[in-house]
Amino acid sequence: MTLLLPLLLACGPALAPAQEPPPDPQEPYAETPPELLPYRSTEAYWRFFTEPPQFRGPGRDDPEPVDLEEVAVGVVAPLSGPDEVLGRRFLAGVRMAVAEANAAGGWRRRLPYRLVVREEAQAWGAAASTAVELLDEEGVWGIVGAFADRHSHVLNRVLLKIELPVVNTAGTDPTLTEHAIPWMVRVRPDDRQNGYALARRIFERDGRTRVAVFRSNDRYGRVGIQEFEDAARRLHRPILLEVRFEDGQTAWPEEIARIREVGADAVVVWGRAEPAARVVKALRAGGVSVPLYGPDRLADPTFLAAAGPAAEGMILTHPFDPAAAGEGWRDFARRWRQLSEEEPGPVGAYAYEGTRLLLRAIEEAGLNRPRIRDALFSHPVIDGVMGPIRFDPTFNNVAPVRLVRVVGGRLAPTD
Repeated sequence: MTLLLPLLLACGPALAPAQEPPPDPQEPYAETPPELLPYRSTEAYWRFFTEPPQFRGPGRDDPEPVDLEEVAVGVVAPLSGPDEVLGRRFLAGVRMAVAEANAAGGWRRRLPYRLVVREEAQAWGAAASTAVELLDEEGVWGIVGAFADRHSHVLNRVLLKIELPVVNTAGTDPTLTEHAIPWMVRVRPDDRQNGYALARRIFERDGRTRVAVFRSNDRYGRVGIQEFEDAARRLHRPILLEVRFEDGQTAWPEEIARIREVGADAVVVWGRAEPAARVVKALRAGGVSVPLYGPDRLADPTFLAAAGPAAEGMILTHPFDPAAAGEGWRDFARRWRQLSEEEPGPVGAYAYEGTRLLLRAIEEAGLNRPRIRDALFSHPVIDGVMGPIRFDPTFNNVAPVRLVRVVGGRLAPTD
């Protein structure tokens, strides 16, 4: 991938509050469809997550620093390891947003923004010390990241102590914003939305009844598939079989034989892009010809390139509808292609959008972290380049995800 940030000439549109009404906190949590509600025959005694998490600590009256020469923003991203390719796309989106902000004059047309990038792919738990380092040594006013949910959960915990605003743009774990920790917002729809959309398509629209799951044997696979399997049970179509794969595997003869033996009429493949692509190719090579489905992690150029013709016809969730996003998305895509040889994919697009959200909060609030936090939590609906971002009371994006089909190695709308 080639980045030409110094050649950026055009600036993106301003991020603005939307006219669309925010989600109703009295409606089902995460805007769950009626047929997928748990315990729907019983009235709840108490509803959780009906109002945004509050920060009641001090600091809003602290004066702004007067001797700064730049405004530092932290980024926690995978610069190596299995997510390195997506990490580059993630970082490209962040850099694009910062470059555009600086081309427009920087913070309040007075100070430039400076990115401070740190490696995510370290030992589990290192994200906490990374956040402390970014605050204490670099003086950042907010963080974009982390990429993997296992790192974001650790990062979320330390935010209670260091009181630093964070925008998460890549995580899909439904529990990430359910901690009532008032320092993190998430702009990408989560796996609850992915699971619901897949369940309704597979069982209601396509009429499948004998569904197998082939998922990665890691945290993403275990947590990500949970909402789909719960939805399947609520639709009286429990999953017939679940088998698992490791990232480094290249062959699964026993697992594929089991899928064929039980007579599955559909398979949901859930995992990271490259290993999931190997699984899809192995399924087709092993004689599994039934329809395949997958989550939005696979609606990505990395998966399409790795899976090749084996992914043809596969139905995937996608976090937004490019056709419905309109001119804002088309303009973003044009500007992205001036900077990169790769397509942005959802990873690059949400990294760009989340960074713009953080920079706008810093612009609105000034150089005061509690007030930046307040600004992040002050707009429940935002018009972005991909369409409206609709935050529920936990400040998780519950905008509806879309379904796409792989046609000719590209993503196309599905019926």
